[in-house]
Amino acid sequence: MAGLKLTFYGTRGSIPVPGPVTMRYGGNTACLEIKSEDGDWIVFDAGTGIRVLSDSLNLGQKHDIHIFISHPHWDHISGFPFFTPVFIPGNKITIYGPGTFEKTLEEIIRGQMTYSYFPVRTEELQADIQFKELKEESFTLGNFKIETTMLNHPVTCLGYKIFYKDTIFIYLGDNEPYYNVYDDDDSDINDIARDMNKRLTQFIKGADTLVTDAQYIPSEYNSHKGWGHSTTHDCVNLAINAGIKKLFFFHHDPQRSDNQLDFIVDHYRKKMKEKGFDLEIYAAMERETFDV
Repeated sequence: MAGLKLTFYGTRGSIPVPGPVTMRYGGNTACLEIKSEDGDWIVFDAGTGIRVLSDSLNLGQKHDIHIFISHPHWDHISGFPFFTPVFIPGNKITIYGPGTFEKTLEEIIRGQMTYSYFPVRTEELQADIQFKELKEESFTLGNFKIETTMLNHPVTCLGYKIFYKDTIFIYLGDNEPYYNVYDDDDSDINDIARDMNKRLTQFIKGADTLVTDAQYIPSEYNSHKGWGHSTTHDCVNLAINAGIKKLFFFHHDPQRSDNQLDFIVDHYRKKMKEKGFDLEIYAAMERETFDV
């Protein structure tokens, strides 16, 4: 039995897309969890998939839940008001993540539950809810050691590295490789972008499992450059360079059908076999559990 299990509850980026062509991989936005054999439990992001997660819980028991937000864009927090444990007295919920230049993490989460947007305010929730704002840092939580790193996205966004015994798990919520935004031949800027990309490779180096934003395929990237998302090709190269064992494409584009995701995964698996790379590739699938 593997010591760490990974389960996806929301796999889409940008907006929920329920419907017949997204049923297999799922139409909910970002939410996943890891659980250790010792009972350690972390939830990553609170997109609409966190409502699916709450459906899996025994709500008759009290829960101590740790939710790590990658960044506070709506597709990563909009499920929080529908997360049933927040309404139950005796539950303890700690929300970790970055703030922005404009607001703290707490102000952002509470802000989406003002009366103009939602009929229940956070002050009326019955669970004990605490907020811990994070930057680049390292700390422990139970048997987990956790490290964070800044990612390239239009708002402050953190990537998470989880150490558990001899296993390393990486979650990169929304991320775009660094590049020269001036699109010129300035060697200093090109060097900075290259160094920042190397820094991320070093951060994830040697991990067992990488879950990462892979919203676009290469042919779609030019029209979305600067939006803060990676291509599938970027992610495969990142995983190979970092010596990752298992890669999950995540944050699927809302227009991407299940059949298209099948094709993408099959394409890269064939390429890995042709080139002799020992990298397992999957597309994140809602309600599916994997060994880390």
